[in-house]
Amino acid sequence: MDDIKINGRAIYTTKGAAREYGRVGCNFYTGCPHECEYCYLKRGAPSKQLGGNVVQLKKCFKDEEDALAKFNKEVERYKDVLQKTGVFFSFTTDPMLPETIELTLDALNILAESRIPAKILTKDAQWVGNSLILLQLHSLKELGCDVQIGFTLTGRDDMEPKASSNSARIEAMRKLHNLGIKTWASIEPVIAWSWAGIVIEMSLDCCDHYKIGLRFGVKKDYYDLVGSGIQLDDLTRMITYAGRTVYLKESARALLHRCYKEDYYNEILSRTVDMDGNQWQPT
Repeated sequence: MDDIKINGRAIYTTKGAAREYGRVGCNFYTGCPHECEYCYLKRGAPSKQLGGNVVQLKKCFKDEEDALAKFNKEVERYKDVLQKTGVFFSFTTDPMLPETIELTLDALNILAESRIPAKILTKDAQWVGNSLILLQLHSLKELGCDVQIGFTLTGRDDMEPKASSNSARIEAMRKLHNLGIKTWASIEPVIAWSWAGIVIEMSLDCCDHYKIGLRFGVKKDYYDLVGSGIQLDDLTRMITYAGRTVYLKESARALLHRCYKEDYYNEILSRTVDMDGNQWQPT
């Protein structure tokens, strides 16, 4: 799957850290209003290209109807590949905002028709109170469409001032989980290990899978080496003992490698899965 090359208007092959979330991404909009302190959408040159805090349809689309039509054509063209990789929503906005959710749901319907898996990542919990949206997601599940809904959890509402609170996201996740919808959490960025531990413990009963990644653009000593190793050891144990799966992103693995010798490093990783959900295999 690593030789996939897609460069469509809506869908494209990911690279770098983004690839650890999905091999193929879909972006209809740019900009996000959550105003998270650590967000790459609001820093430097990328903020102009990616929209900052203003949500707007990408300029390559005339309107939402045109965006969906182009998405449909690209899905048909790459269907065989996408059935293996799935599609991730999205890297340049929150796909479940009031401004973006309708197009996201329409796209999910198209993917369902071709039995293509989809993965959502959001910080908005308000839509989970809409029974019509929940009915649509449940219908997709009944059709055999693998839709996984994820929420970013940092534990720091103060750093995400216009997003739903972390506790509201966990409650939304719990509601989806109780409906039989697959759930996952992005524990990235880890602001502090104590907060990561709190949100993981709070969500263990309703989260099927975790991704853990570090904060970028901070000083090298931002993470205490000894403490980080202990915390990653403890968190992977807690998650796997609860019957959930966990993926340590490359940033977290690199830090872990600095903490422990090869044997114990591999022992910790043996509790985890790779980015495709398979049991981790030492390299």
